[in-house]
Amino acid sequence: MTTVEYIKKYDIAYYGGGNNSKNYAYRAIIGLRRDNGSLIGAAYFHRDASTLPNTDSMSGSGYIYVHYSESDLERIVDLLRNEEPVYVRYVPGWEMASINTSLEPIGEEEFNG
Repeated sequence: MTTVEYIKKYDIAYYGGGNNSKNYAYRAIIGLRRDNGSLIGAAYFHRDASTLPNTDSMSGSGYIYVHYSESDLERIVDLLRNEEPVYVRYVPGWEMASINTSLEPIGEEEFNG
């Protein structure tokens, strides 16, 4: 059964590390949170494609692990900042998670009137 959770809040850890960064797989991690601040899961942005796992996963407690390349960070941050509602979905048979928006009308623009 597909698990869907609406993301109400998020936090970003963007890692440096200099020469030590080769010992840490992630450039950034975005915590995906409910309205009360509790974690739904996280999006992990890998410095190198060689550390990307073959699948995404969900723990027994329901925590969703979504994995991306470092180059996808800006796109995901843009979704979280500018779209609503946004949710994270996990499909067990595919072992794949995604960060999604809901249906939107074509040509929708932001109005700052």
